[in-house]
Amino acid sequence: MAYAATKRKLSVSQDRFSDKSVSSLSRYPATKFRGFLRFRSLVRRAPVSKKKSSRPRDYCPNVEITHEASNLLGHKFDSNEPILKSPDLIDLVDEDSSIEQVSPVDEDDKKYSSPLRVPNDNIGNFLRVPLIRRSPRLKKKRFEVSQELFIPLKEEENAEVNSAFSVRNRMKVLVLHKTSGIEIRGETLQCLKPCVWLNDDVINLYLELLKERETRDPQKYFKCHFFNTFFYVKVHFLPSYNYKAVRRWTRHKRLGYNLIDCDIIFVPIHGGVHWTLAVINKRECKFLYLDSLNGSDPTVLTAVAKYFVDEVKDKNGKTIDVGSWDMECVKDLPLQQNGYDCGMFMLKYIDFFSRGLGLQFSQTDMPYFRLRTAKEILRLQAD
Repeated sequence: MAYAATKRKLSVSQDRFSDKSVSSLSRYPATKFRGFLRFRSLVRRAPVSKKKSSRPRDYCPNVEITHEASNLLGHKFDSNEPILKSPDLIDLVDEDSSIEQVSPVDEDDKKYSSPLRVPNDNIGNFLRVPLIRRSPRLKKKRFEVSQELFIPLKEEENAEVNSAFSVRNRMKVLVLHKTSGIEIRGETLQCLKPCVWLNDDVINLYLELLKERETRDPQKYFKCHFFNTFFYVKVHFLPSYNYKAVRRWTRHKRLGYNLIDCDIIFVPIHGGVHWTLAVINKRECKFLYLDSLNGSDPTVLTAVAKYFVDEVKDKNGKTIDVGSWDMECVKDLPLQQNGYDCGMFMLKYIDFFSRGLGLQFSQTDMPYFRLRTAKEILRLQAD
């Protein structure tokens, strides 16, 4: 019956605007006739008023970054401030680099489009999480010192990566890193496609490649040690600290060096749904915590500081005083603007720091970094 009623309405509507009806109005000027039709159309399409929802207009029920999830491992956020802060447009490149703007930058361009509100508690308060901002397209001209970090993939490299991402290669072993024994199948590499969280195997293999890169050209990179993603879980399995669980991980016979000889030590941390990074910067006597969601967790810094003291005492028989070292939850960082690029941000923090460079990248570089990382893994060589 609903179909019959709809059909009758359609027939009535067709008769109303038939050729006969139009001809009867042909004596009116064309401009008036068009205005008449527009008026009728607007009247017919006027929305029926509905009861206003108690939810805010920018509420997004499917957002993945919740306050509860981001508080894992002791993350602390101020509910009065946004999780993400709007980065400065000019800070994405070197100070001496030239920037060619397609359009002028005004205050509206610095705002984010469609800010989300993430539930903050059980009484209806929300945290504002900005999304991709509206900004003019910038052509960045970097110096030669950082040019190699943004070299576009060649046509054959793109083809190689796309082939590895294809469905027919999901169960195929694409690469095997003999030193670490890490095996990468097609389904494992899929995590480097857009909108996917990175997994342990891809992260750990890439860190192995960074160490091999340093060994090939030690004059170009700092002397670093890259712990894998399982280290922090072992040494600081909540709620207790346990040095004995990782004591054998850094034997001189295994590494060929002691951690006290390194300039920088990187500790990846997985908080259940989010990747962050702890850094032992021996060159500058600092313990750093980097979170692409602009969070802070002093317990991480305390744990890695205690580990470093125990490690030096165990391997070198020395007692070092880190009481004067700085402990910093770094705030001036490139920040992610979605819920899935935290692992990629963590890897690029490590990559740039190991080169001795500032963190000169942004969210817009992440699709390129994903493809580049896939290419480097497939060729078992970090550039």
